[in-house]
Amino acid sequence: VAAGGGEGGGGHAAMAGHGTKRLHKSRYETISTYICNTVIGQDGQDSSTRAALKELGRNDLEVPMDEEAYRTLTQAGVDEVLAQHIAHLFVRDPLVIYRERVELDDERETDHFENIQSTNWQTVRWKPPPAKSDSHIGWRTEFRSMEVQLTDFENAAFTVFVVLVSRVILYFNLNFYMPISCVDCNMRRAAERDAVTQGKFCFRQSPISGASSGSHARRPPSSPTKREADLAEAVRAAASSCCGSTAGVEDLSLFEIMAGKGSFKGLVPLILTYLDLIKTDTTTLATINKYLDFVVARASGELLTPAQWMRRFVLSHPDYRHDSLVSERIAADLLAKCHRIGAGLERCPDLHGDFVVPPVLAKDAYAVNMTSGEAPGARISSSTDGLMAMHQIRLQLQTRRRRLLADATEHRARLEAAQEELRNVETQLAVLAAR
Repeated sequence: VAAGGGEGGGGHAAMAGHGTKRLHKSRYETISTYICNTVIGQDGQDSSTRAALKELGRNDLEVPMDEEAYRTLTQAGVDEVLAQHIAHLFVRDPLVIYRERVELDDERETDHFENIQSTNWQTVRWKPPPAKSDSHIGWRTEFRSMEVQLTDFENAAFTVFVVLVSRVILYFNLNFYMPISCVDCNMRRAAERDAVTQGKFCFRQSPISGASSGSHARRPPSSPTKREADLAEAVRAAASSCCGSTAGVEDLSLFEIMAGKGSFKGLVPLILTYLDLIKTDTTTLATINKYLDFVVARASGELLTPAQWMRRFVLSHPDYRHDSLVSERIAADLLAKCHRIGAGLERCPDLHGDFVVPPVLAKDAYAVNMTSGEAPGARISSSTDGLMAMHQIRLQLQTRRRRLLADATEHRARLEAAQEELRNVETQLAVLAAR
């Protein structure tokens, strides 16, 4: 419940929702709505309303709004879906207000909006361009759910992966939409221990079907197609609160999402196919391949996550008494270890395997603006599908190769230990025989 009183109280007129509106999530939470006005990979007038997306099973969560903000936005011509998102942000009251930034010209300044926008720390943030900017900054979408990693190498790997997934979605016109409640479900599952290897996540397994049947061109406004109506009916009939019965959505492991399962080729083969089709240069491709191999190794459980590694560090520390208490000594040793790993001064095979993390040096810093062209709206052809299948097989073989190499190394170590023990036994037998 928003600050200021219970649901039945009088509330405070100056506060958002009079201080009595029920808020189902905190400021630090998953996003509550989709704002894209598409149905099945195609634009349509019927999907520009809140009711349409709810009917199709996408925005299936209750979303509290500031009704006055919603009316202001819709009366100014903002579509209902986007207006709902912004009005949802404005159910919060400001956390910090600077005296000199209270009286502003809202035609020229966006501080009043950003004061609310920037204090909603959700998993995704839609960001308009800055009011005053001579730079290249335009409309942006921030992907905010990932935790920072220990090294620049890891952060670069996951950042590159997310950017490339966004490019793949645009390039192939893919449809990964599923009910927003499934996204909440995934976040709850992701918080469980060892979810990266033991967990299953709701995921749409047929993202290409909507894109392969037509071009990227817009279609004129019309009533929902039979496919859209069937999907809506299937979504309404879904009985599972965690999407187990939602049409097109299945529970997959993180490795299956990355490497593929059944007809779904996997995110990484899709990325590699995209890089082939846009003729990525050899040097760039080598770097990206290294990042993707690392991401897959994490997803398969070959490499520990930082959380797994930290738990093992604490459990194996000589000062730990298995009482769930982390002493100052343990915390200090952990932070010192993290610093050495993060600076590239100490290798950590459990976290990085054979991937080399170079030292972080100030003189190596650089800044280059990224450029992005228009998405060509490519279709999935039979040749493209074959290229994806090739990359999927390559990915699975590389994963198997790494596991076999690890097994071979372990077996060699056991063999050497057994041979050494055998030599000792033979030496002892020889000594006894001499007597």
